[in-house]
Amino acid sequence: MLLPKTQSKNQLKKRRLQRVTLQAHQVTQNLQIHSAIALTPEQKHYLTNVLRLELGAEFIALDRQGGWWLSQLAIAADGETIQAKIIDQLENNSELFAHITLGIAMPKGSNIESIIRQTTELGVRQISPLFSDRTVIKSGTDIGTQKRDRWQRIAEEAAELSLRNYVPEINPPQSFKEWLNNSTQLLEQSHKYICVIRADVPHLLNALQSVNLQSINDVEARSQIFMAIGCEGGWTEREEEMAIAAGFIPVSLGDRVLSAVTAPVVALSIVSAFLEAC
Repeated sequence: MLLPKTQSKNQLKKRRLQRVTLQAHQVTQNLQIHSAIALTPEQKHYLTNVLRLELGAEFIALDRQGGWWLSQLAIAADGETIQAKIIDQLENNSELFAHITLGIAMPKGSNIESIIRQTTELGVRQISPLFSDRTVIKSGTDIGTQKRDRWQRIAEEAAELSLRNYVPEINPPQSFKEWLNNSTQLLEQSHKYICVIRADVPHLLNALQSVNLQSINDVEARSQIFMAIGCEGGWTEREEEMAIAAGFIPVSLGDRVLSAVTAPVVALSIVSAFLEAC
């Protein structure tokens, strides 16, 4: 929920304002009250033509780093260009206290778009699309910048609609082995789970409950949770062994076999519910 620094009725109404996610090049320097933001052509079109906002109208600019800035449409110094002017900083407590990274073996077709959208709503902070032994698209395939950009835009839109502080980062696709190797040092200081289709492993919720995250003195360790979820057919035995060797704990999502689209949503729902109840 959005929590302005002062709790007047007027400020509480600002929750309903339209939210616009800034691009990385728009926040290369620290934003502050009275800062001017040069809007992109797409942002200008959206604000003035789609939303039909006029000069002086307010909206919320999200800086991708957790900052919410109450902004106002204004004319730049040249007397012609429409820009945004920051008039206040807002606070938002909608984020989970843990940083959740999802490694997802890419499902068939465009199903990963649904996964990105729904897990963003549930609080994921980083998503790594993965090539696995059972993915239809094999390691080394060029996914293409256009498709990756589309995935990032989907995350931005979902973050705006769900009142997120942060826009999840969608990493370039990589092999499961590369993801494990590149993350080894960081993973050693975090909580790591791989969802498998087996009856001899603990349920994810039980695994989370066995670790009192709030009691861990190392804040960095407490705030890192990694989830690995396979595609249709799940992980192979070889991949499970690789993950266990990298420190992952095998867990179950229940007695039913879930689709590649449903499994990450269920996993993130369990994690987010657990964290919010802590």
